[in-house]
Amino acid sequence: MFFPAEGDRIVVTRTMKGSARSTSWVGTATQVLPFHKSDSGVWIGGWRLTGHNLTTGEPVDSHFACSQSLARYGHGEQTVRLATERD
Repeated sequence: MFFPAEGDRIVVTRTMKGSARSTSWVGTATQVLPFHKSDSGVWIGGWRLTGHNLTTGEPVDSHFACSQSLARYGHGEQTVRLATERD
């Protein structure tokens, strides 16, 4: 699985558990927290994404859990990749 580095321009596509609809965002990853087991035993990781929704153009400035965390706790599926010029 791809995990962004600080400052990477990425595309995140997410489908939450129980939903047939996917949502995609493009933006810059900051405040990157690598996937790891916390002191309390919970697996965590993620980043802050500043950008916009690829469908609606709506701005986003939010924290995203990494794909591994979502999969581990059964919250849904997510793909992450580096953005291209076409995004």
